[in-house]
Amino acid sequence: MDVRKKWISSDSNYSSKEEIVLDVKENFDIRRYYSAEGKSVIIDDVTTQVIIQSHLNPLNEGKYDKKIHMPIETVVNTGSIVEWEGSKWIIVSNIDNLQAYKTASMIKCNNTLQFYDSSSTIHQIPCIISKGLISLDEQKIISTLDSEIAIQISNTSITRQIPMNYIFKLGMRNYTVTDINDITVNGLLILRMVYSEVEQVFPSYSLTILNGDSTSTQQGNNIQLNIQVKDYDLVLSPTPSVIYTSSDITKAIVSSTGLISTLSVGSVAITCKLQSDNTIFDTFVVTIEAIPVVETYTLELTGSIQPDSEIKSGQVKTYTCVKKNSLGVVVSGALFDFSIVNGTTLSSAYTFTVLNGNSCSLKANQYTYYIDLVAVDRSDNTLTVSKHIKLRSIL
Repeated sequence: MDVRKKWISSDSNYSSKEEIVLDVKENFDIRRYYSAEGKSVIIDDVTTQVIIQSHLNPLNEGKYDKKIHMPIETVVNTGSIVEWEGSKWIIVSNIDNLQAYKTASMIKCNNTLQFYDSSSTIHQIPCIISKGLISLDEQKIISTLDSEIAIQISNTSITRQIPMNYIFKLGMRNYTVTDINDITVNGLLILRMVYSEVEQVFPSYSLTILNGDSTSTQQGNNIQLNIQVKDYDLVLSPTPSVIYTSSDITKAIVSSTGLISTLSVGSVAITCKLQSDNTIFDTFVVTIEAIPVVETYTLELTGSIQPDSEIKSGQVKTYTCVKKNSLGVVVSGALFDFSIVNGTTLSSAYTFTVLNGNSCSLKANQYTYYIDLVAVDRSDNTLTVSKHIKLRSIL
């Protein structure tokens, strides 16, 4: 006990376990950022700075291609995909946690499986093709017939959909899956395949926007795109996942369901692509026009003598009608039709004279009555104005 206390005391020449781990981690960080062994890689879509080493022991060269040392906080598993220098690698070993960093072995992928799932979505699966079979003990390659190959892939929700007897085209030849092993190494699937005379069937997709090639609409309007996806002549239902994009989001945006919302005047191209294969697409051009300004007009009817709503017996007043726009400016050249709505008033109670297309006159003859003077715009008979006038006796 005294020896142990002395070992971890502050004045001892010994370092604690935590201090040793910290020193190793600091040294690891220096090496991965500043040494020739340091590499920038992508592990399961996350960019990480690591150390990659080749095996110095010739006995291991046939087993693993590279050792990868990663920061302790790296999220990585057997079967993880590492992207480095334009190639993809698969982590094929257990992940060793060395407290200061993690280490594992990875093999470079030498081919890609094209797999179409039940929804007709294409998946590019990086794989490692080996000549022969992989045994259960330490992944040794066992020589087999020339027609047989073994393939290692990551064990994922996608690759677990690969069924028995599925046919893959690899190079010039086709192979059918005869065995799927998921117990040899956790995180990996090992596929056994044999040569097949039957070829892998590749879909022939086409995508069409059913709205046509283009349209014109006013700013602020929405347009719902309708699409159709075919495999050869067969319409796929449900429709595979698609991605919509706008060439100019200041003019129009498009939702994930294909609803176009127009924003400003101009021309914009909306593209719809298959999510599984961006080379299959169609484009729809929208020309967005400004909303036309609808001018509004009003009529004003005024008498020559105020108040213009009353005429004394024997008095004559001239009434003039004008047309004004929304800014209150008089529109020149406007003409009107004048009429009297006298109700029960005797026509002998007044004298009505149309002077021209802009004015008329009214004279009150006798007694007290009420009438309505009406003016109608000749160019637009929906525009009218009226004035309720009292014909007043001077008695």
